[in-house]
Amino acid sequence: MTRAIHIRILSGLLCLIITSSGSVHAQTADEVLAALRSKYDTMTSLRATFNQTTSSTYMDETEHFHGDIILQGDSYRIEMPSQTIVTDTRITWVYNKSENQVLINDYVDDETTFSLSRFLNEFDSAYTVDAFESTDEGSILTLLPLDPFSSFQSVTIWTRSRDDLVTRLDVVDVNDVQMSLDLLDIEFNPPVPAGSFVFVTPEGVEEIDLRDN
Repeated sequence: MTRAIHIRILSGLLCLIITSSGSVHAQTADEVLAALRSKYDTMTSLRATFNQTTSSTYMDETEHFHGDIILQGDSYRIEMPSQTIVTDTRITWVYNKSENQVLINDYVDDETTFSLSRFLNEFDSAYTVDAFESTDEGSILTLLPLDPFSSFQSVTIWTRSRDDLVTRLDVVDVNDVQMSLDLLDIEFNPPVPAGSFVFVTPEGVEEIDLRDN
């Protein structure tokens, strides 16, 4: 009798698992994009650790970068072991630690350079979906630019279903340069300390001002 009860309980659990698994809703590409848009429409700031690789058939070796990034609108601060890059959208500071120099220049919105902030603002309006894959953790979408004169051939993004955040981007530009960017320890809408997007030159570091004054 006990054995029969155990069998019925086991059968019931298996039935529940199978039924629950079958009821999971597989998202479409449009649903994933809508969820991302809803998420990033509320973004005021973003902080993350990043790993980046850049490679090309024309490069002797793959370049590796890592560090921390904080974004707020088009302003950003990138801290790497050998370099710090900061802009408040008026001025850009590039601090090269090995050269003990800070280059100061007018901010230029260069459309040939991939901008994470710009991409998060226009991924669903400036791109179309070329490929879509659903995974246990999220989704993978390959996007093609609608602009035939875009500086980029494609952008592939990895999304995380539990919080609708983009965790990885693979970008291929028109010169076949491939850039992979992994975002780790993401903080969505963290408080941004005052002065984050203004660089204060350390004592003893040479300033080279390239601005048009």
